Amino acid sequence: MNFPYIEIEGTPYEIGFQEGESFKTQIAGSIACYKVMFKDYSDLSWDRARELSRQFIPVITEYNPDYLEEMKGIADGSGFDFEDILALNCRSELVFVGKEFDRMDGGCTSIGVSSEAGASGNAFLAHNWDWKTSQRSSMVMMKIRQKNGKPTIFMVTEAGIIGKTGFNSAGVALYLNALSTNQAPGGLPLHMAMRGILDCETLTEAVKAATRMPLGCCANFMLGHKNGECIDLEIENEDFDVLYPRDGIIVHTNHFLSPRLPLAPRKDTTKYKLPDSFIRLGRAEKLMRSVDSKITAGDIIEVLSDHVEYPCSICRHDDLKAEPGLRMGTVFSMVVNLTSGDIYFCKGNPCENKYEQYHI
Repeated sequence: MNFPYIEIEGTPYEIGFQEGESFKTQIAGSIACYKVMFKDYSDLSWDRARELSRQFIPVITEYNPDYLEEMKGIADGSGFDFEDILALNCRSELVFVGKEFDRMDGGCTSIGVSSEAGASGNAFLAHNWDWKTSQRSSMVMMKIRQKNGKPTIFMVTEAGIIGKTGFNSAGVALYLNALSTNQAPGGLPLHMAMRGILDCETLTEAVKAATRMPLGCCANFMLGHKNGECIDLEIENEDFDVLYPRDGIIVHTNHFLSPRLPLAPRKDTTKYKLPDSFIRLGRAEKLMRSVDSKITAGDIIEVLSDHVEYPCSICRHDDLKAEPGLRMGTVFSMVVNLTSGDIYFCKGNPCENKYEQYHI
């Protein structure tokens, strides 16, 4: 059984209200998770996080005021304060205010297959999202029909957060891989940029939406489109680069691949915190390029289920030797057929659970 799923529509406020009303329990779970995380990672109380989150209101307003309206709707629908929902949506930035601003935001593996390499001319975008496995109970799925002229969005998110992994009716798909450098960040909250991408109709628009304002932290966005193309967008504090598939295949994990990034004197800190990123990258590349014929969704699912270097494998499991606060596992796995609009989604580890099918 997958995460709770609803279909909602309306204005930004109405969409938020329906989400809040439907997912009160899951939103409470998200807040509980980040109360602990903020305290453990940055010695930051939830009350202080709520207070600090208000500093992001001007930049979110400049980027898109509709996103604040949706957050207000979530707050009213769920019964939580607006600052609770705002803090959730700024969680990646708030954790950096403490002494350990280079902590991770998840270790993930993303795969893009353009139409030249896909079976029957199909293109795919696929992803294992690795994070705190306790958050599986707070994950939700939504199909959002917007009345503001924006595309319909199929989104998988932590309850209360308005921008995350997804695929829209214009054919744009999005996954996130965490990156970091040794510079304290500041700027537009990451999850606002993710929602901005999902409101786009082309890859060009998506790159612009992700980069037109400085982000609050480094990020890697793997993007695909129903036109058969895939790209990878690495964003550093003051610059970005776009990577293109080689022979129709592109893979990204949790370290910078661009030869231009990060800009000196900053350094990539993810490769020190998650050295398994190199193994996952090489393993996924090797497996994807060893497929004898054109690539199918089944071939990709087999790669996403791989256990070489267990437990820090592509299909990631909690490392019981690590301290509890640093353990991560695959929260969900997702494969999108960009061409047909079919979505294959698996709650938890793909080695243990079956994929269910959805359609944009």
